[in-house]
Amino acid sequence: MFGALKEFRPNEPFIYDYLTSDAKNFTNDEVIQNVYPIATYSNFATLIVVFLLTDFLRYKPMIILCGVSGIITYVVLILGTTISAMQVVEFFYGLYLSTEVAYYTYIYAKVDKEHYQAASSYVRSALLMGRFITGVIAQLLITFNFLNYHQLNYLTVLGQVLAVIWLFFLPSVSVSIYFHRPDSPIIDSDPVSNSFNQGTITSTGQLITHKFTTKKIKHAYYLLWQDFLKAYTNIDVLKWSLWWAAASCGYLQVLSYSQSIWNTCIEKDGKLYNGAVEALYTAIGALAVFGVGKLRLNWRLIGEIILSIFSFLEALFLFIVSRSYNIWLQYVIYIAFGVVYHTIVTVCSFEVAKRISDDSFGLIFGVNVFLALTFQSVLTFIVTSGNVLTLDIRTQFAVYSGYFIVLGIIFIMIAIYTVAKIRKSKEKLTLWVSREDNLNQN
Repeated sequence: MFGALKEFRPNEPFIYDYLTSDAKNFTNDEVIQNVYPIATYSNFATLIVVFLLTDFLRYKPMIILCGVSGIITYVVLILGTTISAMQVVEFFYGLYLSTEVAYYTYIYAKVDKEHYQAASSYVRSALLMGRFITGVIAQLLITFNFLNYHQLNYLTVLGQVLAVIWLFFLPSVSVSIYFHRPDSPIIDSDPVSNSFNQGTITSTGQLITHKFTTKKIKHAYYLLWQDFLKAYTNIDVLKWSLWWAAASCGYLQVLSYSQSIWNTCIEKDGKLYNGAVEALYTAIGALAVFGVGKLRLNWRLIGEIILSIFSFLEALFLFIVSRSYNIWLQYVIYIAFGVVYHTIVTVCSFEVAKRISDDSFGLIFGVNVFLALTFQSVLTFIVTSGNVLTLDIRTQFAVYSGYFIVLGIIFIMIAIYTVAKIRKSKEKLTLWVSREDNLNQN
């Protein structure tokens, strides 16, 4: 329920048009160069700290921070009238995005390992349901003039407030993946530490001695480092993670700036169908993600080939976007681009998950997102912010097209090497694999 309520943000399909409308009256350059980049930098700067605090504080406080950040974001958006105020909005929006990691990893600490797949499905379904409902409601309200762009903000704030209220009914967890493991040797085998762990009751509550806390933190970082090394010294994890991070960078950039290029395709006061597009995109994406999970392809053989082909396809989509002034073609390509990304990144996620420790998926997810945000921050600073290059929005999308071409070239070279290596080993080249072989690939 929290996921669905958090995603109920009916103002977002029309946020660019709201900022450039008479209600706020910012220019295109102000929004693209001075406002939007702040969210990227904020998300990047806070993600690692948020990830570590999430585990240390056992999830729930950081999930509450996520909800509160959402409320602050949209309240300031309603009240603010200056560029500085909008930059504050984007800072808290970046924090809002980074603290989502607490919600995603909370579920893994709360359920047994055998229920991970089902729990992940519930989380994903809740998010998709929230986005779908958001798109439909936003479009209906705007199309039939029940509300304007500014009034949609109040519905968004209501959704965030209800999400925070719901959080207080979420059960707390007594363990976490790294800092509060139930099988921690420090807790189980050190009676002195155990006695210290009982703490001393003071006016601020229960305290843990400095000695015990230091040991626990060192042990947590040891576990983090071991899981990190085990994952990223596996060449298969490394290559799937590389595409995951690099493609996510491009996807996030397109997601952030699509509305601004759509604005160049419509006449003044023309009808927008951004909400309907978001709803349709969510529905098709959910079906595609569900379907790809059922395929039993030999991803070890054809994985890099698929990654390179779809990188080139994404590049083609973005090149067309940079040239087209047809809003309907823009909408279709936006949906296709997003569906391709979500489908292939789903393949990346389960191929990575097969090759890492059961408890380390949250860590690898966090690292890959951090890499994506690192790439995005660099791309934003060079291409979007105006600090290095001064490019119009269409030229920016042409640059993003080139970015995916480079990604495709990298993976076509990796694909050639992989196929040559498999042929040299005289391993049978099979396109389809059995369920057992698919699960056991490593």
